[in-house]
Amino acid sequence: MSTRRYESRVRAQSAAQTRTDVLDAAQRLFVDQGYSSTTLQQVAVFAGVSVQTVYGQGSKASLMTAILQRAFTGDEEHVSLLARPEFAAIMAEENTSRALDGYVEFVVSANSRIADLHHAAALAADSDHSIGEELERSELRRIDDIRRGMPWFVGRQLLPPDDTDEFADVLSYLTSPQTHRYFTVERRWSTDAVARWLRTAIDSHLASPPQ
Repeated sequence: MSTRRYESRVRAQSAAQTRTDVLDAAQRLFVDQGYSSTTLQQVAVFAGVSVQTVYGQGSKASLMTAILQRAFTGDEEHVSLLARPEFAAIMAEENTSRALDGYVEFVVSANSRIADLHHAAALAADSDHSIGEELERSELRRIDDIRRGMPWFVGRQLLPPDDTDEFADVLSYLTSPQTHRYFTVERRWSTDAVARWLRTAIDSHLASPPQ
């Protein structure tokens, strides 16, 4: 490997780590003290970088946008959940009951990461329209993923084709960050209790029990 290529790789790794540090700091502050009360100067101090470095990562609204995407999927790429290998592996499980268990575990884990942040973003949307627009786009992508996943339930003989629209609406509600936060924060349920409830609720809306 040439020196130039090595130095280029090191710079790219350093830039990626800096962005991670900035996003981590912003996420912590947005959740702990609110979006409106957080300044980019505070983010810089918390991340251990200069204010200029934080400005180089984008506006406060763009940081929130990136954090929302990263929190649910693990990165900033706008890739359909159905196309992600870790999710595809869950749905490829031959035993349908185990596949649904994996799905519930995935959703509960993701919502545990994003619920408080999603709430902070919803509050911020009152004063920052760009945050509200991003939340709307994020919700539309989530609902689209759920609707695109309906053939899986039909193919596993869990639903008749005519019931998919209604079930997609039900599943959208059951798996939303707001629903997760209601139980874990407002009602103080454990994540295990939420997972049990979610699996039971999904099963209760299926035409045939999973095998």
